[in-house]
Amino acid sequence: MNQLKTILVGVDFSECSRCALEQAVRLARWNSARLHALHAVEALVITEAAEALGLSAELIRDDTVRDARGRLRQWIEEAGAPVGTTGEVSVGPPIDVLLSALRSKRADLLVLGVSGDSLLPSGAGTLATKCLRKAPTKVMLVKAGQVHPFRTVVACVDFSETSREAVVQSLRVGAQDQSEVHVLHVFEGPWRRLRYRAETPAANPDFERQYRTLLEHRLREFVGDTTGRKTLFTVFDASSYGHGIAEYARRVQADLVVLGNKGSTNLRYILLGSTVERLLKEIPCSVLVVRPPVAAAEKTMVGITGQ
Repeated sequence: MNQLKTILVGVDFSECSRCALEQAVRLARWNSARLHALHAVEALVITEAAEALGLSAELIRDDTVRDARGRLRQWIEEAGAPVGTTGEVSVGPPIDVLLSALRSKRADLLVLGVSGDSLLPSGAGTLATKCLRKAPTKVMLVKAGQVHPFRTVVACVDFSETSREAVVQSLRVGAQDQSEVHVLHVFEGPWRRLRYRAETPAANPDFERQYRTLLEHRLREFVGDTTGRKTLFTVFDASSYGHGIAEYARRVQADLVVLGNKGSTNLRYILLGSTVERLLKEIPCSVLVVRPPVAAAEKTMVGITGQ
């Protein structure tokens, strides 16, 4: 990833969020970045506890926040966080608390457990999905158990500028963690979309091979110099982009998948936020979702506004 200055990690005291904290600590040390750990307490939980116990909401709130601060400090120490790491407990909806902290701390990266405290056997939790939609920065969702370096990294390319950024970030992670980097392009072959008759070109056994060869050439050309890193290029035929990424990640036992939150608008399979969300239901590993480079984002905005 580009040199990070400030990392925010959300902690809900699930085992998955413990892994997120440990990865955030590793990234903070690697980048010499400031690290902030944040826990949100739902106001409704306080209200319900006060009613059940017959105590004042203010008393329950103070006790809950104090206990959470103590536990958060303990987790930060156990994770070996750098000196200067801060821990904060706020009362409010977790998504609002996180977004507010991202703005106030000007964080470059938000790190969360992929499933949080929802205890989902697979797929991303509700909070993680909301953050992907609304967070103005890169978001890393860490799989439970993923505390070690990322040994196999998959960069997803749809030939958009955002996917170019995904490649850049993947190569940087690969350089730091000595990872094997896979550059992946998922496509839906025309043979899947049309019912060809025997005499059509697509019925020729060479057609699919030629099609794949051209795509792989385009993929290598798009990525360009990989700064000497061992890089594998793959074009992968699948019925949907999200399913193809998840299936490929399983096949290569990926530790981290890197992709853009929005993709190309001139291809048949447009990579939008909804595709990322569908992918997260199947993803077998941690995931880093990047935003378009600043220049590309500004260019897009000009096109939208007509300025």
